[in-house]
Amino acid sequence: MKKILAIMMSVVFAFTIFGLAGCGSSDTGESQEEEAAAAPELSEEYTAFADAVDVDFATEVTKKVAAFGDDEAVGMRSSGSPAEYETCQYLEGVMNDIGLNNVTVDDITVDGWTFNGANITFTNAKGEEQKIDLGGYQTTLQADNQEVELVYVNRGTEADYEGLDVTGKLVLFEVNQEEDWWINYPAYQAKVKGALAAVAMREFVNKDEDGTRIGVQDFCGPADAPTLAISRKDCNALKKAIKASGEDSIKVTLNADSKVTENTTSHNLYGEIPGAEDETIFVFSHMDGYFHAEYDDAWGVGASMAVAKAMIDSGYTPDKTIRFCFHGCEEWGREGSEYDWSTGAYEEIMTEHPDWVDGGFAIVNIDGGYPVEGEDNKGTRSSVELKGFAKNSVEELSDSSVFKWAFQGLSTYTEDFQWTRQGIPAIVAGDGNGTSYDDNGYHSTYDSFKYQPLYKEGSEEMIKTMGKVAIDLDSCLVRPLNFKARIKNFEKSLNDDAQKQFADAIKEAYAAADGVQAVMDKTEESGDDAAATELNKKTQEVYLAFQDSLLGLDFINVDAIIRHDMYEDNLDNIDATIEALEKGNIQEAYDEYLWAIDWSWYDMYFDKETCDYMKNQLFEKRDDTWGAGLIKYPHADTNAIVVSLRDKYDKEGADVSEEIAALKAIRDQQAGYLEEVYADELAGIQKATELMNAIAQ
Repeated sequence: MKKILAIMMSVVFAFTIFGLAGCGSSDTGESQEEEAAAAPELSEEYTAFADAVDVDFATEVTKKVAAFGDDEAVGMRSSGSPAEYETCQYLEGVMNDIGLNNVTVDDITVDGWTFNGANITFTNAKGEEQKIDLGGYQTTLQADNQEVELVYVNRGTEADYEGLDVTGKLVLFEVNQEEDWWINYPAYQAKVKGALAAVAMREFVNKDEDGTRIGVQDFCGPADAPTLAISRKDCNALKKAIKASGEDSIKVTLNADSKVTENTTSHNLYGEIPGAEDETIFVFSHMDGYFHAEYDDAWGVGASMAVAKAMIDSGYTPDKTIRFCFHGCEEWGREGSEYDWSTGAYEEIMTEHPDWVDGGFAIVNIDGGYPVEGEDNKGTRSSVELKGFAKNSVEELSDSSVFKWAFQGLSTYTEDFQWTRQGIPAIVAGDGNGTSYDDNGYHSTYDSFKYQPLYKEGSEEMIKTMGKVAIDLDSCLVRPLNFKARIKNFEKSLNDDAQKQFADAIKEAYAAADGVQAVMDKTEESGDDAAATELNKKTQEVYLAFQDSLLGLDFINVDAIIRHDMYEDNLDNIDATIEALEKGNIQEAYDEYLWAIDWSWYDMYFDKETCDYMKNQLFEKRDDTWGAGLIKYPHADTNAIVVSLRDKYDKEGADVSEEIAALKAIRDQQAGYLEEVYADELAGIQKATELMNAIAQ
């Protein structure tokens, strides 16, 4: 799974409104809680499935997957690496053993990364020789007992290099990716400053007691900005050694074998339980992982296998084919791209099996919702149109649940995203309002049962719950999409002026959605398989019309938004910045508002070369990724304004007329972009309305 950057969460995510539940039922207009109140009795098929769930089998598969790793010291089963392929071979055998049909391994072309380990040997503050094992990022670095100087540069910002010459040296810094910035910024800044490589200590919300946790993320940067990862304990040992030396640096001996290879081979694996109809439900998890990744996603793989085994063992005969897909290179698979994750799933639906879109009914993604001991929150993420269905399906088990469940919108951070763009909606396991796994183990050496013990009862519930979601979807002839939820989601996201502008179109869209719902209800009740399949093809076109016109990305989190959100937010923050500057409040303008305009936050801390690379990366190397086409207009370029106001930050009565004029010009540009985005959104809603009316007629 991918990143969550808390500092920019003021951006409104696109998928936030709950919707309808039940196959083909109409929208009652009731609250979320009222919609979920009337739950039918659990089906015999589900009860038999639940009785057959073998949580010990799931745990066994999980542990065996987690044991694969390229580096003896820290693990790693990465894109195109030997460990990832060994995992694939093992799982292929498991799929055949439990009785899945058509078990197939697909070779895919991706960028690969193999990490065979890295370490530093140095003289510590006690005068003793000490060896440190390191983790790695998806970059290339080869060193064989290389003597090099190591310099501590605090947080790795431009200002932290003042007075330091780091040419050809290792730089050590600490990064908080949840509150400050992604690893690629200080890593690239080190490259710009001429460093041999960077060594990063990633901070977590909860500090580990022994300080031995090493954390990493996907790199979102070039392979030639080599970066390694270090624990807090070992970082502190290096800092103490530097301080004890009385110099700015110490000599260390470096060994590293980290290599990125472009256009190499990774693998996807799938098998299925055939159904009688021509439609398919997909169940996802991924084979790769950071370190040993006992949860993300060895547990997801084990849970998916347990769902498949319980269906087969219970004699479940699905109406739709249920295809279990295990992807390679979910964590990373594209060098030098902002969109470097979910590569295996992208290749599967875009290159290997684009034909799967036709008849693709829905996705159940089990990559998420990791059942760590002590966590009592869980949830799902869903396409807007399936959110209410997911809620009702899950809450039918609420009487026996050990979790508090929450129901949220989809994100770019899981591998189903490109599939939803192609027209197959998804329901994804998630942590809901829980934070234990993310705060302690996410993408780290603490992603293990040793540091975060498995909650066996919770694991069993998650397997049964996600299996139930798949079975409930299979029981529907008509894909249970609630288009009124999508329209409501869009309507609520608009500011007051825009709501007036869209009022007529939204009213017409609601009416059309009611008409479609009536047809969906009637078709579901008829039991006519052929009519339902034909209707599902038509509603998929409606789903795509909404997706294509409304879905966008924000610049900072690279997460899903409704397209106009970013420009509305920019305009609000630009206006507030201008107003504060006109009152002479430079510090307020700088600290409260300017930082939130697109890249201003990063312009405040990193040099122009670094920021320009990251900005350009959003538009480069994206055509063969899930990010293609989702960002249309360039960013609001505030770099010169940021630098100028930073220089005037403490100067009373400073003339800021030039900065105000520049901000007003940017405001006009952003307002123009917003109007163009509104026009595109309006056209998309009108197209969806026409398609819905055609179905209703």
